Amino acid sequence: METRGKPQHILQLSEEQRDRFVGSFDRVLSDIDGVLWSMEYTVPRAVDGYTALQRAGKEVSFVTNNSVRTMEQCIGHFEKLGLQVAPEQVWHPAQSIVLYLRDIQFEGLIYIIASAPFKAVLREAGFQLLDGPNEFIEESYQSLAKTIFDRQPVRAVIIDVDFNLTSPKLLRAHMYLMRNPECLLIGGATDRLLPVAKGVNIIGPGPFASILVEASGRQAVTLGKPGRELGELLIKHLKIAEPQRVLMVGDMLAQDIQFGRQCGFQTLLVLSGGCSLEQLQAETSPDLLPDYYADSVADVAQLLGKTPKAHV
Repeated sequence: METRGKPQHILQLSEEQRDRFVGSFDRVLSDIDGVLWSMEYTVPRAVDGYTALQRAGKEVSFVTNNSVRTMEQCIGHFEKLGLQVAPEQVWHPAQSIVLYLRDIQFEGLIYIIASAPFKAVLREAGFQLLDGPNEFIEESYQSLAKTIFDRQPVRAVIIDVDFNLTSPKLLRAHMYLMRNPECLLIGGATDRLLPVAKGVNIIGPGPFASILVEASGRQAVTLGKPGRELGELLIKHLKIAEPQRVLMVGDMLAQDIQFGRQCGFQTLLVLSGGCSLEQLQAETSPDLLPDYYADSVADVAQLLGKTPKAHV
């Protein structure tokens, strides 16, 4: 791995640097949205990069903060692009939360603020969920009190993306956390902004999760990037003995690169999604600066095409 400093474009590496880089990692963890595709486009030839990595003997897994789409939709999208990916190669917050809850042998009722596909993953795993209100309430404190105060024995509150998030849902979650000091607060995706089109961002789930953290005084267990607990879970379940021999690929500094850095992985930023070259050049925080960058994952195919097989 190169000495920490100014990020290098992988296609501007010398032959010696290129060979050393390619030989320095065995496993690739990659984001999906903004790296392979987005809501409005597919990244040209990105699939070639993953194909080249697999041919070079690298193990490839995908780590996304997107639990809104189902696993079937995700795998189907890969197949349309001509990339064969097994479900066990894809990690998303709902699945990671299921593994975490099983690891700690959690039992009890969960109050959840999330999308329908996210809830389905937990229900299929056998967990008991409580949600809502899923309809508008009368605008009075009496109506609000009936909605948020109850005696349900909630032992964990989970928050992720919810396109129908309302104030009563947050207030109800807060009440469960305050009433039971042992109630867990678990977060999925942490993105403060979600890129939905080139140059267009919308508010992500991060600020809403922060409301619960600040109001309750609790630290959340975070099982989306860049959560420390997610990193520990991946290292455990993927049996990663040498984190420095893992390459994290992503398009977001605060989610993907920070996640990789705190896990001890090498990091590669691609400029095909949520971060521009100008934003990368303006970044000064060491925690957010990648080791390398590329225009897109397609550059990886070009890089590997230049690398002698003896070095791969």
